[in-house]
Amino acid sequence: MTITPAPTRPRAILLARLSDKRDDVDLTDEGIPRSLEDQVQRMRDRAAQLGWDVWKVIKNPRLSAYKRRKITLPDGRREYRVWRPDLRETLADLSAGRAGALLCLDLDRAFRDPKDLQDLIDVVEYAPHAVVVESCTGSLHMEKGKDNFDAEIRVLVANKASRDTARRVSAARERQARAGQFGGGRRPFGFCLGPPPVPAGTVPAEIVCPWHGGRECQSGVTVIGAEAAVVADCSHRLVQGVSLRALAAELRGGMVATVTGAPWSAETLRDILLRPRNAGYMVHQGGILEGVTAPWAPIVAPEVFAAVRDLLTDPSRRSGPGAAPRWAGSGIYRCGICTPPGTTTGRPVTCQVTLGGREPRYRCKDHSHLTRNAAHVDALVAGHVLFALTHPRAYELLAAPPAEVDAGALRAERAAISARLERYAVDEVLGSRTAGQVAAATRAGTARITEIDELLNASVTCDPLAAVIGAADPVAAWDGLELASQRLFIDRLATVTILPVGRRGRGFDPATVDIAPKHALGRGSLPAAG
Repeated sequence: MTITPAPTRPRAILLARLSDKRDDVDLTDEGIPRSLEDQVQRMRDRAAQLGWDVWKVIKNPRLSAYKRRKITLPDGRREYRVWRPDLRETLADLSAGRAGALLCLDLDRAFRDPKDLQDLIDVVEYAPHAVVVESCTGSLHMEKGKDNFDAEIRVLVANKASRDTARRVSAARERQARAGQFGGGRRPFGFCLGPPPVPAGTVPAEIVCPWHGGRECQSGVTVIGAEAAVVADCSHRLVQGVSLRALAAELRGGMVATVTGAPWSAETLRDILLRPRNAGYMVHQGGILEGVTAPWAPIVAPEVFAAVRDLLTDPSRRSGPGAAPRWAGSGIYRCGICTPPGTTTGRPVTCQVTLGGREPRYRCKDHSHLTRNAAHVDALVAGHVLFALTHPRAYELLAAPPAEVDAGALRAERAAISARLERYAVDEVLGSRTAGQVAAATRAGTARITEIDELLNASVTCDPLAAVIGAADPVAAWDGLELASQRLFIDRLATVTILPVGRRGRGFDPATVDIAPKHALGRGSLPAAG
């Protein structure tokens, strides 16, 4: 008697996708839009009808099947394709035989790009094992040796529909921008979303804007004062010389949160400060609409925004990972062995703070040949800084009032110098300029760019020293400064060098810290602060 084995049930992949990018969609506990869960349930029901076992479910709640970008193909080539990691995973499983069936809700949900569909057709036709493709709506059916012409036509039609929709949406967004209207999406930092919609059966007066307590504000237009103050303060202090990392560290300890509630980071703050809407500009497709006035007052002056943008987008800007400094002198105080007092050539070797199981100590960044108690050094330096800030002639420390400058012409000159330096670098590679010529041009161009930056920065921001020198109690004003601003003052007013200890003894010796003033008020100190 011959026993016929029961047929093996196909193992199926369920492919679910949503292109909805709104932030207010109804989500499940897993963060998946409920409509995506509906897709999956419908596909499970269909798989049961077909007699398929569900082997894998691939969910993509925020993925376009139409928009293209430049990606690297498996063979290493770079092409403009739709970025579909879900589809790549599916095709790999089908091609390797880990699954033998694919089920989607509808052809339109799975494919909008003819190239993606052709990749699936190739797997169905040339895989060494049987591969079947089905949809819940019946709009997609494929198997080896069958005509796939209908699916190809449907995808071409869907692709054209997406193109038409993209054109209409782009035109509508441009009309909104020119009319000063918010185009929707995530709330921009500094602006509210307006009053929430009124549920049926409720009194409108009871449903108010959570930021302003009324129903008169407008989405993306009405300014939130506390957030606008963050944009203005960080923009001005960035131009003054405070780093993004230091500003972000201050914000993490403050009361103003990001739009998403995520911790502040330098990258998040950079994106916010680079938004043209801060200066009252309307934007469409990444470009500022000339001649269009925003319906809100600028948070920062256009000149300040331009200075921030030039600073943050400068290709020569040095940035890197790491935490913001937590000590007054880290990266500022010099090592007196590697960089003796009076050294003016080369880049100085500075100190960093190490704990090492003891009280915090400044240590040479490059070697372990010099350490000094951080609290004693900081107190000594603070005394010298306060001597200058409380001096009867402290007004001499203030920078001269900014001269009238043509900011537009200076920015154009800066951009032209940067472009020429890039061309010179290319010329060196091609052999039309020598390395010496390029180096000389780079030095001259960089020096002029630095000069332009100083002119632009002086024209758009006030001297940070003025807030302390002009205070009724300069010492209290100094104590109230954030660490980043205190570091700015120290670097502005003195060159601090930690010297090696001669004869070792007990206690801290102030003579082992050289503080060279960068001003003409002389040396001196108040009683050590803090």
